[in-house]
Amino acid sequence: MPAFIFHGDPFLVEEALRPLRGQVGPADLLESNSHRLLAGETDLGALRATCDALPFLAQNRLVIVEGLLASFESREPRRRGGRGAASRLAKWDGLDAYIDEMPPTTLLAFADGPIRGGNSMLSRLSAKAQVKRFTAPRGEELARWTRGRAEMKGARISAGALRLLGQYIGGDLRVLDTELEKLALYAAGGIIEEGHVANLAPQVREASVFAAVDAILEGRSAAALRDLRKLRRDGASLSYLQAMIARQLRLVTLAKDLVERGVPPSEMGVRLSLRAEFAVRKTVGQARRFSWDRLKALYGRLLAMDLAVKEGRLDEELALDILVAEAAATR
Repeated sequence: MPAFIFHGDPFLVEEALRPLRGQVGPADLLESNSHRLLAGETDLGALRATCDALPFLAQNRLVIVEGLLASFESREPRRRGGRGAASRLAKWDGLDAYIDEMPPTTLLAFADGPIRGGNSMLSRLSAKAQVKRFTAPRGEELARWTRGRAEMKGARISAGALRLLGQYIGGDLRVLDTELEKLALYAAGGIIEEGHVANLAPQVREASVFAAVDAILEGRSAAALRDLRKLRRDGASLSYLQAMIARQLRLVTLAKDLVERGVPPSEMGVRLSLRAEFAVRKTVGQARRFSWDRLKALYGRLLAMDLAVKEGRLDEELALDILVAEAAATR
């Protein structure tokens, strides 16, 4: 079949498109013989015109349509009778029949994120295309995927490094792949160790900042001072630490509002734009423990520190110490 439907995890979908690009022909002709169309900005007529064009000095022409199936994930109230979905279907009426008429030199691929089984366009095209669903790995399967990915890049990975990546990056395959690329180069074909991950992966470095901010917000002054001084020795500027404290305060404030509005835990990460599960758990836990008065007081302390440093009344080290002490006093 010259048509393909890839849906599920975005990184795995993109990986599945690579072999199709290889079928186009010489690499220097790929750009002139491949097209990426957004479903919301095109229609069947435009798609036909693109697919009917013969390849230029290559074996095949690749046409990728993004988001077509997702546009048929109807969320409209039943009382409206699904008229929006019906009009969208009419816009693409005849697509399944056209696939049989496409030139044999055209490779047509539909790329989408996660799609429900009852998707009307998926049902219509299933008989005309090769359908592959890609589910992001979890748990032990994710560990195997990460290990295999490291080996593809010419490196091995230790159990400790694997644990750190899983804990702080989680199942974001695109980020994992990017970090493994850097780590494999750094390890120079050897073993990626836990220390490599701690030094190079920004998510893990950020976790050190998160621990310091966590200690500040929870009033654990000794731990906060120890972590902040280590971060300062490692080169973290006051403005960076201040921005991280403000960011976490903002996240806790947003999380507290979501908790009070009854948003389910499964949606918290998306609403807060947090990918790492540990960060979501920590933030929601803080939101449940802190009162609105405490959050307001902490914002006030942070503002006072910023003004004191900018006006030259306090140096940076002393300002941080005072912030930690005052945060502990507001518990």
